[in-house]
Amino acid sequence: MKSLLVPAAIVASLLAFNAQAKLPLINATCPGNLEVHVDQGGPVYVNGKEATLKVFNENAYEARDAATATTISITINPDGSPDVSYTGKNRAHGVCSLAGADAAGSDDARAAAATPRETYPASEQACLAAVAKKVGVASSKLSVIDALGGEAGISVSVTVPGADAPWACMTDQKGKVWNVSYTGSEGKL
Repeated sequence: MKSLLVPAAIVASLLAFNAQAKLPLINATCPGNLEVHVDQGGPVYVNGKEATLKVFNENAYEARDAATATTISITINPDGSPDVSYTGKNRAHGVCSLAGADAAGSDDARAAAATPRETYPASEQACLAAVAKKVGVASSKLSVIDALGGEAGISVSVTVPGADAPWACMTDQKGKVWNVSYTGSEGKL
């Protein structure tokens, strides 16, 4: 009789843990036309159909959708914000895009997401042109990641398609470029 009581206690504690899942409200879009919706505390829906939820701990969850043969992985960061990724058929995998203000789990994360980055149009345009000339790619194919201003000048980070790391560009306050460099390994250029 004792052998039956131990497994029953374990099952009861696992059910209690699952009932206490602390999933936040999440709306996400994953590559492959997958729409993910998570109600506060669960369940998880993939393309409108409820998926089977597996709880690893209060910060890690997986939802399996049999219809699309997809596994949605949800992790909760220390600041309360979620990260959502997927794994599907034929080695398909990737990171899902979170939608709306509900994507951030905390007031701090919401404030950070709502805060626009600094912009320096003259410096950004000059850096896009300078990096384009250096790498031989049209400036329309490049994008500015960030621009930071200081007493020494303005630092602009630029993404280049196919590069493993961004390019760094420095300008004066008026947008005159004085340095362009690759931030990654030069062997990867």
